[in-house]
Amino acid sequence: MTLKNVDIAIFRATPAGIIAAVAAARLGFSVTIVESGPQVGGMMTSGLNATDAVGKSWITGVSREFFIRARMHYGTHFLPSRIESKVAGAIFRTMLDEAGVEVLRDTRIEEVRRSGRTISQARLSDGTVLAADWWMDASYEGDLMAMAFVSYRLGRESRDEFDEPWAGRQRSRSLLPWGGGRRISPKVGDSFRPWVDPPSNLPLGSADRRVQSYCIRPTLTNINVPHLRVPIERPEDFDFSAFDIFRELARDLGSAAVRSTWHRNMGTTFKSAYFNLAELPNGKWDMNSGPLAPINNPALTDGWAEASHETRAGMTEAFRRYTQAILWFIQNDPAVPVAVRAFFSDFGLPGDEYTDSGHLPPEVYVREGRRLMGENTFTQHHVEGGGVGKDEEVCEGRYFLDCKPVSWMANREMTNVVREGMFMSGGEPLRYSIPAWVMLPRRGDTTNFFALCGVSASHVAFGSFRMEPIWMELGNVAPIIAWIAGQRGCLPHEVDPAAVRRVREQRFTHLFENDLTPSDFVSQGQGGTHGSKASTPA
Repeated sequence: MTLKNVDIAIFRATPAGIIAAVAAARLGFSVTIVESGPQVGGMMTSGLNATDAVGKSWITGVSREFFIRARMHYGTHFLPSRIESKVAGAIFRTMLDEAGVEVLRDTRIEEVRRSGRTISQARLSDGTVLAADWWMDASYEGDLMAMAFVSYRLGRESRDEFDEPWAGRQRSRSLLPWGGGRRISPKVGDSFRPWVDPPSNLPLGSADRRVQSYCIRPTLTNINVPHLRVPIERPEDFDFSAFDIFRELARDLGSAAVRSTWHRNMGTTFKSAYFNLAELPNGKWDMNSGPLAPINNPALTDGWAEASHETRAGMTEAFRRYTQAILWFIQNDPAVPVAVRAFFSDFGLPGDEYTDSGHLPPEVYVREGRRLMGENTFTQHHVEGGGVGKDEEVCEGRYFLDCKPVSWMANREMTNVVREGMFMSGGEPLRYSIPAWVMLPRRGDTTNFFALCGVSASHVAFGSFRMEPIWMELGNVAPIIAWIAGQRGCLPHEVDPAAVRRVREQRFTHLFENDLTPSDFVSQGQGGTHGSKASTPA
């Protein structure tokens, strides 16, 4: 057995975990990231290339540095929000190396040990026992939170719990956003169609343990160069009769036109009933779901959050086969309009991305998992009302309230397949201030833990929180809170938000006044040991 002692242990090298590690190292902490997979970067290096950074004036510190480095790489005059996976990965790895952060890849946490309200050690899959003063869960599922017996919630609250109009079970809607008269029998013979749930008997607004649907988020390319454009192949032994539901949806559809829109500082977006394609640099495209053959699949999602590592591996393979089948279906199936097939036939998989996973992203896009149960809960009312007051603010967020379908199911009359749980706020993106308490457990629960992704928010509010740039902002401020708490000998709950903002401004944000080069970003130091006792906070 090997015993390793560090100041901060972070579980998963997602963007939030990486930003937290780099910020912590520059504050003088020794940091180890435990990453259960082979790569770093989470979804930003696994297909989520259009990062939903709506405007960027609210992005600060080390989070902003990432986007500045991406701008330097591409030579643009603006901060890019559409970044290739391999470029994001290279930037993240460089930032970690410069900061001297240790990353234990292909390593899982097997057991977490506590001493009262303090998390003390974790036994890793390689036999190492990791001891740390502070623990940060940067996983999308909230796995460390669960293993450390930190209180959490999973699924949807009832409408009554926080008086949220979009909480709980929602009114069912047509699978198509238009043409609600189209009806598809939920059963074939005596069996429900694949991925279709039986009717729900829960009243509207009721709580359940379901989360919004996941997907594999493909990156495509239309560059006609053999080593850069890999053909989309029909997955072996896939039963395409399962797609009869999509064939029924497309019946009498007509041409299903592909529309294009150009967005300043981003590029072109192609939209159809089958896909949304966001242009990336170097001839690549981020593919999001369309309603006629959706890559978001609620049935394949169900059970992921609390599944074992081995079970998730099997679920990932199911998602990958499903996604490859969807791509092949859109290109080849006669039910798809000729114009759509002709347009989509120009696309293939990128030969210079995801080389170890058949050029499809290796990770499932986990949009929602366990969520911390803290002393307060960030709700729909916070998001729509601008967040908290300045006296509580440690950073900001900006996005719509956005939830993908929670279920495809039969209606109560058993005459149609419907979708349930999807919502999207209209108008402008919502901008709101974020308090530290969204990351902190109840004081009587755990005193040295931060939830960077699975924050203390309702299911509805989480529909906005779940964007990588917002999680990165939390990753930037969490080590600052730990640093100040260590200096002052107080709980992180007692740290003054104004002090957090001052440290963020003085130690990080000031670097961007003159838009410095990457070598200047590490001027605050590269790691160290026991930084929580090293210097005095502002």
